[in-house]
Amino acid sequence: MMGDGTKLGDIFLFDGAPEAAAMAEGCPIVSYSRGEIIYDPTACRRALGVVLSGRAEAVSALQEKTVLSGFGPGDLFGAAALFGMDHPYVSRIRAVRDCRVQFLPEELLERMFLTCPRTAVNYITFLSSRVRLLNGKIAVLAQNDTEGRLYRYLAGNCDESGRLTRSVTMTRLAASLNMGRTSLYRALDSLEKKHLIVRKDGKMEVMR
Repeated sequence: MMGDGTKLGDIFLFDGAPEAAAMAEGCPIVSYSRGEIIYDPTACRRALGVVLSGRAEAVSALQEKTVLSGFGPGDLFGAAALFGMDHPYVSRIRAVRDCRVQFLPEELLERMFLTCPRTAVNYITFLSSRVRLLNGKIAVLAQNDTEGRLYRYLAGNCDESGRLTRSVTMTRLAASLNMGRTSLYRALDSLEKKHLIVRKDGKMEVMR
């Protein structure tokens, strides 16, 4: 994730393809206020959204309390609305803070992929990383062992940015999940190796 004021040419999609970034410079930029809906199942652009500043999040269209992912400066959303979408967009994207989003239309992306193959490779890399992360989440959520129970607890007790909403000691966490501290630390290590959580300076963040 990049700091506020991200420039379009700074995102990974244009790595090694500055000419493609120039093609996209004229794409529309839209400002959204906190709480405003950007995409939902009934209204979405056939475009890739690039967050230039602020923050947005994807929530379930059926249950808004279920946060699916968060997007900060430099992050992309909307891939599910592109290239052969036959069904409604499955989630709702809303602004968590005031944000600015630049939209790259499907037609432009197709032209970029044909004229600048490097962008196609970058995009495929992005999609592959999302598939791997999703597969990892599904596998863990389906488990009923210490790792699965821990991940479900962490995912259910974090805010829209993935940070835990309350401080909890390892002793209390182990007791809450009915597991030993050794098993807890082993499960934390496993989730971190799978890139499902990040631990730093005593803090923990759930990757969405």
